[in-house]
Amino acid sequence: MQKYFPIILLLLMCSVKKTPNLKPYFHHELSIDEPSDICLTSANPGHYYIVSNRGSIAETDSNGKVVRHTQWDGSDYEAICTKDNMIYAVDESMRRIDIMDESNFKLKKSVYLNYTGARNKGIEGLIYLPDQKKFIAVIEKPAMLIEMNEQLQVTSQTLMKQFFELSSITYHDHFLWLLGDENHEVMKVNPDDYTIVQRWSLPVVNPEGICFDASGNLLIVSDDMATLFKFRIPNP
Repeated sequence: MQKYFPIILLLLMCSVKKTPNLKPYFHHELSIDEPSDICLTSANPGHYYIVSNRGSIAETDSNGKVVRHTQWDGSDYEAICTKDNMIYAVDESMRRIDIMDESNFKLKKSVYLNYTGARNKGIEGLIYLPDQKKFIAVIEKPAMLIEMNEQLQVTSQTLMKQFFELSSITYHDHFLWLLGDENHEVMKVNPDDYTIVQRWSLPVVNPEGICFDASGNLLIVSDDMATLFKFRIPNP
C-alpha cells in the first residue's frame, strides 16, 4: 500500500477543484483613511460612496477620486447602501444606522439595533433588495445574515456555517455577493436559500467593501491598502 500512496495523493490533489482567481484590471489609491465599504450613488451611477471606519463618508468619481465628503464624522462606519435617495451608513461600534439625504449628507434619522457582542463584532455590510423590499446585513464572526424590513426591524437571523467570516455584501443580477476579508474570497450566493453558486479568490489584502458598477464590473476596496480595485467577472 505504501508504494501506491504517492500516486493516490497525486490523484486526490488533481481531483480537488481549485477556487479560480480574479485579476484586477484597474486599481487606484484612495485618499480615504481605512475605507470599509462601497456602494453606488443613486443620482449618478458612475459615482460611489465609500465609508471609513474613521467615521466619514466620501463620494468619489468612477476612478475613486473624492468629489465631496461629510463635514462631520460618525465613529466607526463599516457599511453603506442606498434606498430612495437616502444613504444608510452603519456605525458598527454604536450599533446604529444613520440615514442621510444623498443630496447634502444631512442626517435625517438614526436607528439603533439591538445586537449584543463586542464593539467590533457588529454589522460589517448592508444591502437593500428592492425586488424583495428588505435589507440584509452581515455579521463578521460568527458569520451571520440578518434580514430586516424597510423599517429596519429584524425579521430573521441565519448563521452561515459555510463561511469562516464575512466582511461585506452586495446585490447584483438577482444574486447576493458576499466578501470574506480573511479568506480573500468573493462568493456568489442564492438569495433564497443562501447556497453558494460560485466563488473566487482575490489578490487583495484586507478586502472590506464590495459592489458592482453600472457596467457589471466588480469593485473591491481594501482597508489596509486604501485602494479601489476593479475586476471583470468571467461568464459561467
